[in-house]
Formats: sequence, C-alpha cells, structure tokens
Amino acid sequence: MSSENNNNNNTATNGISKEEVALYDRQIRLWGMEAQARLRQSSIKVIGVKALTLEVCKNLVLAGLGSITIQDSTPINEIDFETQYYFHEADLGQPKDVVLAERLRILNPLVNIQTGEGRSEDTTYDLVVKIGTGIGGDSLEVNGKCRKRGERFIAADSFGLFGYIFIDCLDAHEYIEEEKPKDDNAVVKRISLTASYKPLADSLTSKPGVANLNRLVRKFPPLVFVCQTLSTISQLEDIKSAEVLAEAVRRSIEGRGIPDGVVDDVLFGRVVQSLGTEFVPCASVVGGTLAQEILKVITRKDMPMNNWYTYDAIKADAITCQL
Repeated sequence: MSSENNNNNNTATNGISKEEVALYDRQIRLWGMEAQARLRQSSIKVIGVKALTLEVCKNLVLAGLGSITIQDSTPINEIDFETQYYFHEADLGQPKDVVLAERLRILNPLVNIQTGEGRSEDTTYDLVVKIGTGIGGDSLEVNGKCRKRGERFIAADSFGLFGYIFIDCLDAHEYIEEEKPKDDNAVVKRISLTASYKPLADSLTSKPGVANLNRLVRKFPPLVFVCQTLSTISQLEDIKSAEVLAEAVRRSIEGRGIPDGVVDDVLFGRVVQSLGTEFVPCASVVGGTLAQEILKVITRKDMPMNNWYTYDAIKADAITCQL
C-alpha cells in the first residue's frame, strides 16, 4: 500500500477536517489525501452558464473543490428550463450565476461558491474555465490574460450533438503518475513528470505535419478544425450558414499544411444546425470528461489531456489529439 494512503487519517498535516475525511472517504481512498488536500485548497473560475456548466460544477462541488466562482449574469429565460434542470420557473429573469450558485451550495455546503459580481479583477485562480461564447470575451483573450497571471486555462463547449475541450496547463505542468506493482503488498511507486502545453493562439496556427488527407483524418478528427474556429468566435450570430462556417474554417487552416476538403459539407451543415442549441445527454458526456480533466489539473494526479478533445454524438466518437 502506498505511504500516501497510510496517512489518510493525518488530518492535521493535510488541513482536512474529520468531517471532510468522512464525507470524501471513497475518493480519498482512490486518489489519496495529498490530492484531496490540493483539491480543498484550490480555486477555479467558470465563465458562462450552460447545461455543460451545470454538469461540470455539480461534479466538482461533490468532489470537494475549495472554491468556485461562476460568472454569467445573463437573465434566465424559458428556454433554459429545457436543458438546465437546476433552474425553476420562479427563477425566470434572475441572473444565471446567482441561481446556479444557490443550488450548488445545497449539494455541498463545505465548498465556497461565489459569483463574478464583486470579485476584484486582480483575483487569481488555479484554473479558469471558459464555457461557450458571448460571455467574458473570446477564448483567445481570456487565455492570454490567464497566461500573464500564471493561471491554467480550459475552453469548452457543448452544442447540439457536438462538443469540445481545449486545455492549456502552461509551459511546465508538473504531475504525478503511480506505477502499481504486481505485488499487492509492495509500495506504489510515484513518478514525478512534467508536460508542456500550448496557448490557444499557438494551437490555432500549429501544423499537423501530415499532408495526406487520409492519414490526416485518421490522426485528427475533422471536427477539431471546426471547433478550433468556433473557439475564437465571440458571437454565434456571426455564423449564419454552413457556407459562412466553411469559409471561416478555410481561413483558419490556411497556411498550416492542411489539405482542402478535410471537413466535408455534411459536417458543416450538422454543426451549423447544432449551434445555439443544447442536448443534455451530450452535455453530460462532455461535462463528465471535462470535470475529470479539471480534477487532474488541480490534484496533479495523472496528466491532463494535451490538448484537444472532440465529441461527436452522431458517430459516438470521443477523440483526443494534440495541435
């Protein structure tokens, strides 16, 4: 058994109360007291409230994150009731972040849940998560500010039958991998590793290094090039048709050694039909994956995805790749 697990009851050393040890017992057995302490001491900011936001925040609150700040003062409308099951009819017209924070506090009163209102611009976080478009500036801008402050960054969205995640853990992200011995009684070997990540701006200009179209689509899902383009858009109203999206993607991949035709018209049409809509089962899949990756970033247990993840519910494809 790992020495980390032997110290699970040493609450004074790790700053975890007996109440928290009892509440999080099963996950502490899974990833250890050190990881739980990192989680307990961490703070993240989530920009944008959608069905995906609800799924992610729910999982993080139940896991025992230290502090979550939610930013999206958009008033709740009737359409939100169809996809965001924490909102009730009595909440109509109320700020999304305020209502969501209230409901999340019920799940776990030990987690400090705040809204973006009243928080200083100088406040720093361990991780900033940008969900969707139209709130808090575009992802390129937010990622640039995070880099200057030394904050890790994630951009994600779930729209209709599609979704994506982009992760930037800065130039040097340290994490731990455990090498489990064949002998159950032997000590688990902990290996310290470092991974390097790209900012979104660099990812959007990176060259896949594969010129052949057939080889390219086997390594990189065509959806990832669409999602790269969408991650830079501030307003969905800018994408009015499949032709407009196709032209935006063409400009995005120009000069990157990516062959023409990597994205077909069928995919463009399906994505455009999905934009601005939310499908809860798809949001649940992407949200579960996103929450898992956030836990990796915060706890430093295992390496977070580096750096793109796309989900296509039509094909039931969940693919990761590095660009």
